[in-house]
Amino acid sequence: MDFGGLVVMGIVWLLFSLLGRTRGESGTRPRTGSQVPQPRTSPPPAREPSQGDATQREGSRLEQFLRELERNLDPAAGGQQRTPARLPVRPLPDDEDAEERGSLEVPERVVSLEAEVRRAPRAEYDQDSGAEELVRRRIAAAEARSGPLRKTDHKAFDARIRQEPADHTAVRRYTPAQLRGAIVWREILGPPVSERDA
Repeated sequence: MDFGGLVVMGIVWLLFSLLGRTRGESGTRPRTGSQVPQPRTSPPPAREPSQGDATQREGSRLEQFLRELERNLDPAAGGQQRTPARLPVRPLPDDEDAEERGSLEVPERVVSLEAEVRRAPRAEYDQDSGAEELVRRRIAAAEARSGPLRKTDHKAFDARIRQEPADHTAVRRYTPAQLRGAIVWREILGPPVSERDA
């Protein structure tokens, strides 16, 4: 059982009872002026705690303490009864006045979405006329290729095929900075030293 709470409550009760006595003694002095001291009404005597269990005894002690506290705080209030200030009550606006009288419904209106589509006339294309032009171009290209070759044609062809191997076998020259960069990148991206061929 925890007696710490009871001890604290007892000390608080003792303090309030001492305060109440000192206020009671100061209240018995005659006051100057037209105020007449009112006799103090004593609260009904607290009933003695019955010999029950500990929770009932503690409850009755707490009730006695609260009554004593209430008795001590009543003189401190000095009879000033605070009445709650009443605010003026305005009547609520009538809902009928705020109601919208107009209807949101509109009568149905039938609109036809079928309308005549006007398109530009199509241009007529005749495949026969295009085919004749295509055949004429092909015949001219075939005659240009199928003619006899002259000596100048042979010389131009010989110069062209002799130039191709020289173009394909030319070696590009690298600067020392480019070679150094290639070695660095080979070290970075290449296989580890332990897996390289000796």
